[in-house]
Amino acid sequence: MTELLSQAYSFGDGIFVPSSTMRIMIRDTHDPRYFLKHGQTGAINVIDLANIYSCSFIETQDLGKLHGVNFEVLGRFDNADVRGCNLMAN
Repeated sequence: MTELLSQAYSFGDGIFVPSSTMRIMIRDTHDPRYFLKHGQTGAINVIDLANIYSCSFIETQDLGKLHGVNFEVLGRFDNADVRGCNLMAN
């Protein structure tokens, strides 16, 4: 995402470790005001505190789970727009 200055990295098994300035929250897919507990599948929200003059709050259409402060990306919503900078066209 170009909106974020922070990045998350994976050391394998599909679990990502966010930077110290990034916070991940998992929201309910039907109620965006309700946040889920660890281990439950929902939509990924990202808060990026790395920006100097602003704070990015990103509501994605990606599905994921929290594992402590780490997170897992499971896929996209059905009918979600295809986005990203590393897309392969068929």
